[in-house]
Amino acid sequence: MTAWGPDHPLWSAVCGFLGSPGRTSNDIRLEPLPSTRQVYRFTCREGGPGVVGKLFAAYPPQSPLDRGLVREYANYLWIARLGLGREAGALPRLLGRSPHIGLGLLVEDIPGPDLDHLIMRACGAGEMDRLHGALENLAGLLARWHSRPLTKHTKHTEHTEHTEIPEIPKSPAASAEALDYFDKVAGQLKALGFLAPEDEEFLTEARNTWEERLPKFPDRRVLVHGDATPTNFLFPNGRVVALDLERLRLADRLWDLSWVAGELKHAWGWRRGDWQGSEAPIRGFFRAYLSALPGNGALEERLHFLNPFYMALAELRIARNGYLAAPYRRQLIAEARRCLAGGNGS
Repeated sequence: MTAWGPDHPLWSAVCGFLGSPGRTSNDIRLEPLPSTRQVYRFTCREGGPGVVGKLFAAYPPQSPLDRGLVREYANYLWIARLGLGREAGALPRLLGRSPHIGLGLLVEDIPGPDLDHLIMRACGAGEMDRLHGALENLAGLLARWHSRPLTKHTKHTEHTEHTEIPEIPKSPAASAEALDYFDKVAGQLKALGFLAPEDEEFLTEARNTWEERLPKFPDRRVLVHGDATPTNFLFPNGRVVALDLERLRLADRLWDLSWVAGELKHAWGWRRGDWQGSEAPIRGFFRAYLSALPGNGALEERLHFLNPFYMALAELRIARNGYLAAPYRRQLIAEARRCLAGGNGS
């Protein structure tokens, strides 16, 4: 969408949410935000709180991106029913949507640095204390989500129908999801030409080894964010706010924990060429998470033994990104290999 103004149907909707009906195009500031879809921040030029809107390319939704936007809106409703929607301000306030005019989701704008900014400052300016504090807050948030009692309840599907979800204590975390994702990212990296024959052979052997190892450390499925990348967490005024709930689901908690660890490992490797520099933040993050869920020795053991596999998954996922230089993408693959080898005792 390139043309905006008071005559556009979205204009009156957004101005209404800003509490500024009748505003002219000179009164509202429109800022596109980095995203794979159309996302805009709307603010009044004289100040005050803003809103962020995510737009459909087409409605009814046809593309995966548009279907994901329907799913994200449903997930905001779901997490609110679980009592976590406004818990400690951990999510932006959901304001609504107007799909018939292309507005898939509207939430309050949250000013504040994201985790990516704090990692950058830690890597570049040595602001480690600030990063450690943010990671402790994030660990606490994830611990609360992961420990949320989830007996029978309903969840919206992407078509907003109600679907019953089984009781969580009887629903074990399945290693098949992780193994399928391993196959997916390995196949994508091969298609992109980033896997040498020895890489393919190693990954095949590692997958077989981990397929036997993963079930030895069982856990139940929990509520996971599902896309725990640094730009999806903001830290305004000492608290943590989670964004982008499209992949919110019931799954293995390591999809969150090891994703954060993998992103930290990547940050130090990319920004400083130091693959060991992230060890202290990773250990601190895991320590804070386990401290929030005390007395669970089995969980600590599971995290210790299985994190290398899930963290390698995160690194292989990052290696697909075309904005990274080819030599560095191969370094990421090499680091993922070290994770896989070290974790399985090779």
